[in-house]
Amino acid sequence: MESWEKITNPVVLRENLMSASVYISAYEMCREFIVSKPKDFFTDNWGIAGEKLSDEYLDDVMSFDKSPLKASLLWFKAQDAINDQDIRKFDKAREHRNEIAHNLPMFISDPAHEVNGQIFSELLEVAHKIGVFWVINYELSISPDYHGQEIDESGIQIGTIMMINMMRQIAFGQEPEEGYFYNELKRNQRSSD
Repeated sequence: MESWEKITNPVVLRENLMSASVYISAYEMCREFIVSKPKDFFTDNWGIAGEKLSDEYLDDVMSFDKSPLKASLLWFKAQDAINDQDIRKFDKAREHRNEIAHNLPMFISDPAHEVNGQIFSELLEVAHKIGVFWVINYELSISPDYHGQEIDESGIQIGTIMMINMMRQIAFGQEPEEGYFYNELKRNQRSSD
């Protein structure tokens, strides 16, 4: 495909713009998810002046790195939630996000530049691992309903990943039917009123 074809074909142009948009949005959602878990856990309180982070957050998390994202990833590694390979995958996802965001015209016009689906999948994989770890070790561990019960980790659904998958289905027309999620939301709102 020639450059002019990639940018003038309406179907290809829309798909490339959506791919870039979905990738950047998904990356930012995963980044926020990863940073927010330990940050919220170690927040002493929230008030008008904002959140007050505990000394534990600074000592236990931010001592790993000055970047909240890198520090959070390293904290999760220290907790055995992820490993070095997972951190490399996330770093690669961040680099790809930056490449897309800073070179968007290349991704919509140059046939040699495409959003990398493999990197996208690995991004979601790392966020899912962290989410499952968090649910098992922080959410379920404090719930008396789950004490002594065996948990099937494969059945744990992470809200952020579900939202990203829904966004991707909507953007690329992969819903069970056009407007499915929107119509379901409206139907549920009406039934709860």
